[in-house]
Amino acid sequence: MQVRELTRRNKDGIPYRREMAVERQIEVACRLGTMGLIERARLHDREAPGYLQEESLVCLLRAYAADGDAATVAALSEALLERCTRFINGKLMSLGREAAEEAYSDVVARLFDLILDVESDRGDFLQVRFWVALEKLVVTAFGRQARDLARGRMQVPLSALPGASGGDDEEPRVSAQVEEIAEHNLPPDVALLYREALALLDEPMRTAFVLRHYEGWPIEDRDETVPTISRYFNKTPRTIRNWMTTAEQALAAWRGEFA
Repeated sequence: MQVRELTRRNKDGIPYRREMAVERQIEVACRLGTMGLIERARLHDREAPGYLQEESLVCLLRAYAADGDAATVAALSEALLERCTRFINGKLMSLGREAAEEAYSDVVARLFDLILDVESDRGDFLQVRFWVALEKLVVTAFGRQARDLARGRMQVPLSALPGASGGDDEEPRVSAQVEEIAEHNLPPDVALLYREALALLDEPMRTAFVLRHYEGWPIEDRDETVPTISRYFNKTPRTIRNWMTTAEQALAAWRGEFA
């Protein structure tokens, strides 16, 4: 098994370099048999002797993939995915079950496409800053699903809003996706208020509001690796702040009516 040097460069033209701790882990792992390696890959406690960082696992995965060792690749992939699943799902859960499942599958497919593409250096950054790279994949998948929801399933017609005119037998309807977002980590009474209040917001303010208040995204950040609402919509921070102000005023007015 041969460990390949990193060849990809950052935006300043500087080649990527693995951390020394990662290099040491890889050196030790290469002397283990496959059973010992897989056993260490399954360790979840970062303080445990022999623990392998995710960056190390990616390097080893690529090396075994290049050697055509499908069994070891499958075992290491399973161990790596077990570490990632909770992180990925935690970032996607506010999309609602169906969209979150689609986004999860998208993230996993793209992650292992990068890792197992041994003919290129696209997987190099995963050996340097694994969690940063993974978060970028999650943010991208979240954005795709959020845009789909904004175009379709998250759209709430005027007739569905509380108090809208309609037949006597017409029940007010609120998007199931909005319900799931509004109920995320909220007490039942507060969830009920926000579920109905979110129906008052038009896109793109609704998605921006959700990203800000439920996902905790900042409006702007100097660190380009941090997902921000401004980058997501490709709008200036000032525009996003205006959206937030408009949304918060609409919700404040609604709460005043129903106080």
